[in-house]
Amino acid sequence: MPKYEMEFSIMCGNDNERLNFWKQKNDDATGMMCNPDALELDVSERSEIISYLPDLKGKQVLEPAAGIGRFTTYFASVAEHVTAIDFVDKFIEKNKKECSNCFNTTHLVTNVMDLNIENERFDFVFVNWLFMYLKDDEIRILGDRIYQWLKPEGLFFFRESCVSASNPNRAHPHTHYRDPKFYADLLMTKFILLSQGNVAIYEQKYGNPNQLWWLYQKI
Repeated sequence: MPKYEMEFSIMCGNDNERLNFWKQKNDDATGMMCNPDALELDVSERSEIISYLPDLKGKQVLEPAAGIGRFTTYFASVAEHVTAIDFVDKFIEKNKKECSNCFNTTHLVTNVMDLNIENERFDFVFVNWLFMYLKDDEIRILGDRIYQWLKPEGLFFFRESCVSASNPNRAHPHTHYRDPKFYADLLMTKFILLSQGNVAIYEQKYGNPNQLWWLYQKI
């Protein structure tokens, strides 16, 4: 088996409604962010979020819902290896093209809820705008799996739209804008909170302080 090949068990059962919603989106920043201001926000948002991340040199990184590679290319530039997952094939194809000069990436087309990875595989899991598209019970299941996939003292970073959409005037379907306490209560028994904050560019542009991020460490 090649060094970076993994034994994934891919099962059926994608949520067709969610999948069809994303298949209709363009494979660009506007499609990923569901925001007509995406071209203006994209670079600033990514730079800001990356500034909150830990040192990933020599790390094994898992990126569920990786989309077209807005963050994958950064991870590939600093980490030992990156596994990027998305359930929309055209997004993963775009992601592969963005990472075409990288030789430390694995790309998979599957629903993260249908993913089975061996325990303690990764040093770092990065989730951006995923939980708000999942049901409460799916998040609980995925939270447990992320805990299992992480190595001892592994790190978990996630960012979500809480309370309202990133642009409060443009909420879109299939989303749950939860109270941030939901996430804190969910993770407190398995993870230690290292840092947290909000994505300031959205507060500056829309007066929205509820684009939140957290960095946790596995207990």
